[in-house]
Amino acid sequence: MGLRRFVAILTIAVIIILAVVVWFFPSNEDFRVENPFWNGTEDITSLIPASPIESLSELPSSVEGVTLILIPYLEFTPAELEAVDNFVRQGGTLVLADDYGYGNQVLEHLGLEARFSGQALLDPLFSYKNKRLPRIHHLASDSVTGDAGSLVLNHATGLVNVEDGDVLARSSSFSFLDINDNGVWDEEEPAGPLPVISQHSLSDGRIILIADPSILINSMETMESNPDLIEGIGVITPSRLYLDQSHLPPSELHYTKNLLACLQGFLVTPRGTVGIVILVLAITLIPVWYKKGGENDHGTEQ
Repeated sequence: MGLRRFVAILTIAVIIILAVVVWFFPSNEDFRVENPFWNGTEDITSLIPASPIESLSELPSSVEGVTLILIPYLEFTPAELEAVDNFVRQGGTLVLADDYGYGNQVLEHLGLEARFSGQALLDPLFSYKNKRLPRIHHLASDSVTGDAGSLVLNHATGLVNVEDGDVLARSSSFSFLDINDNGVWDEEEPAGPLPVISQHSLSDGRIILIADPSILINSMETMESNPDLIEGIGVITPSRLYLDQSHLPPSELHYTKNLLACLQGFLVTPRGTVGIVILVLAITLIPVWYKKGGENDHGTEQ
């Protein structure tokens, strides 16, 4: 076997092996349903039948009785904001779970007064292990909160401009929003109880705000009564529940997997099949071409 042929075959083999490894390596990106690690949301599918979507255009045309979970860590385009607005006004239920992302961009477009504060919610007394993991004991009686006794949040924020009648869950009286990020309460900082979950009506639809998307991840969804809240979201529309993944921060692994998925989709088409046949024939005939070229050169020399 010639050196050039060996190098060509070795290169192709390495590319194929790397592609297979990347394809089967599980996602490690925050909040993704296909991520089985601590920061993914694979485990919530055992509690609720959430179907992941990679674009808001994948939502059904008839949205009455449909629930959309939205974790807005990427900015929205005007068309996407309009799609969310239409979804809610036509009867859909939007679960907007945010802490330090673009949730307020959505709320402003929807015309709601409520906002995510964007500052860390700390509770030095009622917390799980430290003040950045506040326990939430004040829960309203509602189908969403269900039988939840207490929730555990993880680096959450708070909600502001929320009417008392719209609040579903509040932090304790010892909690506060750490505006200057010094870890202690100062007089100018809002003190608890502070809203962390609320619900709002808009036209024919409903909006549920959760000031901590981390409650959905694998390492948090089993904490105390967190499963009850997740199941409460699931029973709103148990057969038509979607989790938007188009506004989650992508990684190089995600881009590579998407590229491989596109390549796979192309290869199963007639044009892709023809391309594979041509490539295989070309690789197979390389030594024949080199051999013929060598014979021609030898004949010329004679």
